[in-house]
Amino acid sequence: MYRKTKLACSMAAVLASAISANSAFAQNAQPNNDVEVIEVSGIRSSVAKSMDVKRSSAGVVDAISAEDIGDFPDTNLAESLQRITGVSIDRSGGEGQLITVRGFGPQFNTVLVNGRQMASENDSRAFSFDTIASELVSSLDVHKTSTATMQSGGVGSTININTARPFALNGFKMAGSVKGVYDENSEETTPQFSGLISNTFNDDTFGVLLAVSHQERETRLNQAQMDGWLENVGVPNPVTQSGEAWTGNVFSPRNYDHKVTFEERTRTNANLVFQYAPNDKLVVTADALYSDFDVESEATSYGHWFTAPNIQGVGDDGSLFDENGNRRSPTVDANGTIIDLYQEVGLATDMHAKTFDRLTDTYAIGLNFDYQYSDNLNLSFDLSHSEAEREANNGGGDQLSLIGYANRVRFQVDDNILPVASMFASPDANIYSGQQELDGAIVTGPDGFPAYNGALTPDGVSNHLDEANSRAHVMLRRGWAVEDEVSQLRFDGEYVTDGSGLTEIRFGAQYSTETKSLTRWDNEGVGIHCTYCGYPDLPEIPAGSQYVFDAGSDFLSDVSGSGRMPTSWLAHDGEANFAFLESYYQSVNGEAISFDAVRRNNSFEVEEDIISTYLEFDFEGEVADMFLSATAGVRYESTDVTVNGTQAPITGLTILDQTEMLAGFGDAQSIATESDYDVLLPNFSVRLEITDDLIARFAASSTITRPTLNSMSPVTVITTTRQGGDLTSTSGNPALEPFKSDNLDLSLEYYYDEASYASIGYFRKLVSNFIVNSQEDKTFELADGSLLTDPSTGANASAPDAGDDVAVFTNTLPNNGEDATVDGFELALQHTFDNGFGVLANGTIVDSDAELDPFDINQVFALTGLSDSYNLVAFYETDDYQIRLAYNWRDKFVQSLTQGQGDGPTIVESYQQLDISGSYSVTDNVEIFFEGINLTEEFVHKRGRFSNHLLLVEDSGRRWAFGVRGNF
Repeated sequence: MYRKTKLACSMAAVLASAISANSAFAQNAQPNNDVEVIEVSGIRSSVAKSMDVKRSSAGVVDAISAEDIGDFPDTNLAESLQRITGVSIDRSGGEGQLITVRGFGPQFNTVLVNGRQMASENDSRAFSFDTIASELVSSLDVHKTSTATMQSGGVGSTININTARPFALNGFKMAGSVKGVYDENSEETTPQFSGLISNTFNDDTFGVLLAVSHQERETRLNQAQMDGWLENVGVPNPVTQSGEAWTGNVFSPRNYDHKVTFEERTRTNANLVFQYAPNDKLVVTADALYSDFDVESEATSYGHWFTAPNIQGVGDDGSLFDENGNRRSPTVDANGTIIDLYQEVGLATDMHAKTFDRLTDTYAIGLNFDYQYSDNLNLSFDLSHSEAEREANNGGGDQLSLIGYANRVRFQVDDNILPVASMFASPDANIYSGQQELDGAIVTGPDGFPAYNGALTPDGVSNHLDEANSRAHVMLRRGWAVEDEVSQLRFDGEYVTDGSGLTEIRFGAQYSTETKSLTRWDNEGVGIHCTYCGYPDLPEIPAGSQYVFDAGSDFLSDVSGSGRMPTSWLAHDGEANFAFLESYYQSVNGEAISFDAVRRNNSFEVEEDIISTYLEFDFEGEVADMFLSATAGVRYESTDVTVNGTQAPITGLTILDQTEMLAGFGDAQSIATESDYDVLLPNFSVRLEITDDLIARFAASSTITRPTLNSMSPVTVITTTRQGGDLTSTSGNPALEPFKSDNLDLSLEYYYDEASYASIGYFRKLVSNFIVNSQEDKTFELADGSLLTDPSTGANASAPDAGDDVAVFTNTLPNNGEDATVDGFELALQHTFDNGFGVLANGTIVDSDAELDPFDINQVFALTGLSDSYNLVAFYETDDYQIRLAYNWRDKFVQSLTQGQGDGPTIVESYQQLDISGSYSVTDNVEIFFEGINLTEEFVHKRGRFSNHLLLVEDSGRRWAFGVRGNF
């Protein structure tokens, strides 16, 4: 029978792989110089090692192992994780970044590196997997059930990233690869290289390992996006398609852009490890991990801004007024979505120069002492520290330079993914025609205004771009600087008994402290950014600083509705425009101004101090001649939370133009709050070997996930100040308590060959304390005791007067309070044939009682990330070459209950991707390889509440890589 003690399982894992690191929650063992380690590499070896981890684990664990040193199954860690049942990913720039496990999003999964928490540049608790190169990783373990030895935080899972150790490699080892990556969208080829060298000395009692990786990638993202869909914000008198008055909910567009983003991604990783074994009982390990990951992006786009109170309709004949001279009403569909509108007043057609830089640095250091006190008792002491930073970069994380026109646009939505926006010429000299005269789109109506001729497919506009009439509109530099520090001290003990029944006792304690600060940088509060908001105000943009950008005839050509949009628009250098306007202002007004971002007062810092202790027991025995092992334990954690922040009180609203108001702020005030909570987290699991090859599992546990850090902000941030009562703000809640989940797992696994198995599992999670965003009306009291007023609401809509209404903001505030049940099935099949072929197939079906009802706009809670998924991997491998084809599909899911500037949820439509890789061994030590990513050029599609609420379409294109890999 397949009966392994934990020690035997560990020895088997070491013998099976010379490159695997130690298990997630145990430290290094003394190397055995009398054992000859036989290295086996390749796809078959990788899946066999992963299967062995799954089979021998006490709970439900899935794993991915490297095929050889520096040769992980996928080019990205998140892309590899999605091959595991129950794991789905979110992509950024065509690359996997964040993961969801069993329907629980990135913040619900604890990610450890060599058993330790790493600081993260993410502004939530999520870990960004694109910051670590796959070449540095030897294995990934996904723990779907919890034990007392595990650090808390993973309601979804706990994932441990294992890097290589010199004692595990045992002797001299050197490996490396060089490859070029070709991006079909950008038509650029960029380099990537990695290398590892490791050796042991002095009779294998001292070891050193150094691994480095450097990657550059230039990509182009073709995009269409809307900032959001507003709900019931004052659209005048909408009508149905049959002309009847509509009295239900009304959903109106906020903004519609066509955009091309160019990204330069540069990632440098390094890992340095020292190991020393002065005697047979002690192993000392010191290690350092460094990651520098920068995404520098430049985007050019053109779009149209819509203001709800100024929306009207268009008649069938193109007229803007009915026979009685009244403005026509916009048309809505059966859901209340505006599908046909016209707007002139308050409309801006803008050409954008944007940057979305993400400049990050992360490092981690650790020191571990593993001491075999006696034959029965092992003690381990571990000390670690890590820091991560995302730079403010002068607001380059969200920088915007706009030039454009006051314009006339008709916006229409139909059954296609992409809406159509048709621009009109104007007889009004104060409204610049600019980029308007789409071929076939200009017809003069009976009221003297241009009318739409019904054509939905105007061609390109390269001959109709007007550089002379563009004007500066909005100039913004915005972004968050993130700093995170994590320090941990951990003690673990393991006592192995000499008898049956109770076989092992584990005990330990941990102290962890994390401090994360989020600092807002922008130029919004100084009034400079909209100095030139009005049309047709001076200054005139220098013609030489503008150019016509051609997105190409195939721009988003695979997306329905793409043939109806221009593929050329005015573009400009954003930094040059900032410098020009600063110079112009000084020449006219005789004083210097700056568009630079400044540190805002609405910033905050969260500090968490956690003390943990645990006790866990292992038992073994037989039931009806079947081998049974069980684990029972409990973990106690005490958490103290301190939140500090600064809040600048709002002092007034100033009208800037027809679309914007500026909020003024006073001197900053300090805010400090404290809270604490204790949790007791029990766990119990049973593993029953029904036969030699058939294993049944049962596991029950309690887990927690702490509130997201950005939801604990103590400050109120003004987010929207638009005329007509479009005023919004957000507040945090430092007193939030953690999510708590009671978990149940059942599984049946059949291991019928060396690298083949089939399994089915059921899981159920009862989660309480979900955080929901409620909305409330909020007013602000000024220093003199009066309430803040909205200057756009009185008799004079362009200046304050006595008739102005009190400014009532819709404030979004997070609170605990909702419960949810999540359950699902996981099915997996792995089969390897004797002729070199193999297949891996798995699927996850998940359900919840907290799903989104798109027709209920008052719903404040639904589970995000919940979706079915399946994977299919086929491979063929011989001694000299291998090829692997991997397919992944994920069903649609609710990504967020918010939008950029809208009121509804963000839903990601179903996505599929097909990847390929292959290699050929030129010699025993050298192979050439290739990789193909997104072979069928799929695009990401995000929408709002209904299918015609476009939010984003992003085409990242197809990528190829070719290279050579050596292993000595």
